[in-house]
Amino acid sequence: MLPFKSLISSTQLTPDIIREIFRITDNMDNIIVEKGRSDLLDDKIIALLFFEPSSRTMLSFQAAAQRLKAGTIFAQSSGMTSFEKGESIEDLIRVVAGYSDIIVMRHAQHGSARIAAKASDVPFINGGDGGNEHPTQSIIDAYTIYKHKGRLDNLHIVFGYDSLQSRSIHSLSRLLAQYSGNRMTFIGPAKLFPSDEMLTELEASGTHCEVRDQPVLTDGVDVIYLNRLQEERFEDRALFETNRRKYRLQRDDVKESDALILDPLPRIDEISVDVDALPNAAYFKQTSYGVPVRMALLAALLGKT
Repeated sequence: MLPFKSLISSTQLTPDIIREIFRITDNMDNIIVEKGRSDLLDDKIIALLFFEPSSRTMLSFQAAAQRLKAGTIFAQSSGMTSFEKGESIEDLIRVVAGYSDIIVMRHAQHGSARIAAKASDVPFINGGDGGNEHPTQSIIDAYTIYKHKGRLDNLHIVFGYDSLQSRSIHSLSRLLAQYSGNRMTFIGPAKLFPSDEMLTELEASGTHCEVRDQPVLTDGVDVIYLNRLQEERFEDRALFETNRRKYRLQRDDVKESDALILDPLPRIDEISVDVDALPNAAYFKQTSYGVPVRMALLAALLGKT
C-alpha cells in the first residue's frame, strides 16, 4: 500500500516510499524471472489513456498489466475519444473510472494529471502531462541509479540537454532533491536551462544546483542524464542544426569515465551510437526496468502487494 490514492508528481515520493516501491519492484522482477506471470491482478481492469505519442510508457504499462494478468482497455489518441467533440477531461475520466479499477493517462496539457486525478473515483497514474512531470519515469530512473550506484544520496548528477521542457528531468530532479548531499549540474544551450522557479525549488531542498552552457561534463560526475534537443523549440533551423552537432555525447567524452549514462529515450542525436558498448551506458537496461517498476506501482496502488 502507498500513502496516496494517485501518483501525480514525483514530489509525492519520499525516500521511505521509494524504498517500499523498490522492494515491491524487486519482487515483481522475481516474478518475471521465475514464473513470467502472476495472477495478482487477474480481477482488475486497467485503463490506458494515451493522448500524446508514446512507445515505452504505453507498452511497458501494457506488459506490466499482462504480467499480472489484468485486463486492459485503451484510448490512444484524442481522436478515439469524445475530446474531439469537446468533452472535458473531468467528464471523460469520470466515465472511464466506471469501466476500470485504475487509470493511466498521458496528455499534452500541463497540469492535466492533477485535474484527472481529482475527477477520478479510482486510482490514477500520471503517464506524462505535457512538459510538466513524468513520475513513473523518475522511479525507473532512480531504480536504475540505485541498482548501479547503490545509493540515491551524495551524487553529482549532470542533466542535459533540454532541462527547461523535459518532464523526465523535472521529475527525476525533484525526486533526487529529497536525498541529502546531491549536486545537480544542468548543461546545454542557455535558452534550455531550467526555469528560475525550478532551480529555486530544488535549492530550497538543500540541493546545490548550477547551469553551464557546455556539451559535456564528466569530472567528478556520478550520473549523466541526457535527453534530445527538440527541433520545434528552435525558431531558426540553422541554429538548431548547430546546437544538435554541439550538444552530443561522444564515446571519447566518456570512455575514461565511470559515470552512469542514462537517457529516458527516444534517442535522436544526444548520444552517439558508439557509446552503447561502454559498460556504464545503461539506458537500455534503464528502459527494461520499466515493466517491473510499473507492475509494482499498479499492484501497490490497488492494494495487492
